[in-house]
Amino acid sequence: MSKRSQWRCRRAELKKAVEKYIHGEKPGRPDKVTGSVSSTSIKVRVEHGGKSIDFSVSVSLPRGASGPVPAIIGLGGGNLDKSLLEEEGVATINYNNNAMSSETGRTGLFSNIYGNTGASAQVGWAWGVSRIIDVLVDERDAGRNDIIDPTAIGVTGCSRLGKGAFTIGAFDERIALGIPQESGTGGVSAFRIVNTNPVGPNGKPAQSLNSAWSEAQGWFGTVFGSYRDKVNVIPADTHSLVAMYAPRGLLVLDNSRIGELGSIAQHAATAAGGEVYKALGVEKNVAYHGGRPSDPHNHCGFYPEQAEPLRRAIRAHLTRTADPDGRMEPQPVATADLAEWIDWDTPTLE
Repeated sequence: MSKRSQWRCRRAELKKAVEKYIHGEKPGRPDKVTGSVSSTSIKVRVEHGGKSIDFSVSVSLPRGASGPVPAIIGLGGGNLDKSLLEEEGVATINYNNNAMSSETGRTGLFSNIYGNTGASAQVGWAWGVSRIIDVLVDERDAGRNDIIDPTAIGVTGCSRLGKGAFTIGAFDERIALGIPQESGTGGVSAFRIVNTNPVGPNGKPAQSLNSAWSEAQGWFGTVFGSYRDKVNVIPADTHSLVAMYAPRGLLVLDNSRIGELGSIAQHAATAAGGEVYKALGVEKNVAYHGGRPSDPHNHCGFYPEQAEPLRRAIRAHLTRTADPDGRMEPQPVATADLAEWIDWDTPTLE
């Protein structure tokens, strides 16, 4: 690349590589998507190829909400500080991702429409969220949605649901902000670094790709099974998904105290993808926070140290009340040296 205008095509190439080697293909918009938006729920109906499904998600609006407000879609409800979201004027949407696609069997509403495509459950989860956004956009355009602003949507989740949040936001460019929390292997953690068995302060190594594959094959597409022991041959890694967010907002919330989460691999992937943001001149749109510097930092606990990074991201990308102020803030015990992993130069793009 030599020009910023070429990013659209390069991003499409990265998406194809991620689909081909890691997750499988995410289908586009189905034949027909309809639904409704209220102050308490969003209802979705999909019709495609002679098949149909219906599902709904619950909505919780901030007190005193008037006019369309930003919203964060939480897989399993999410683990962010709800009072903070309320203070910032952000609605929350509770998404039952496992009903869309089981992480163990890759079956659910998604496969009811498309059958067994070999795509990861995460692709099914992402497809379902895209249908929610379809309804938000279509109902707004029809004058029936003055409740949720479809241009100010975030997505979050923790642990296995953080993996999903990460992938969902990477695939749908209508999502303004991704907030994956403690996503580990199968999420933000770079495969190449996971395979070096980095050890955390608790003496435990990052969850291996083989372990993650055995725990829930649906975290990956079927094609990844033959690559998990030779990820170095894949022309993509999780930093490719980080890059797919650019120039949109991404805040990776991590927990460096738990070795199994492979925080050094998450920091490396975020920082490497951040080089794309830098080349595009939007380096402040991506951020990483390594969590508390000491114990206790329990898995999926949201701690005061993460409140300000979250506020900054919300104000920059959802409420749009402040300029982007993303920061790379790893903990010393899990700070990656990109010089060990990057053998390419970040271009200066016109």
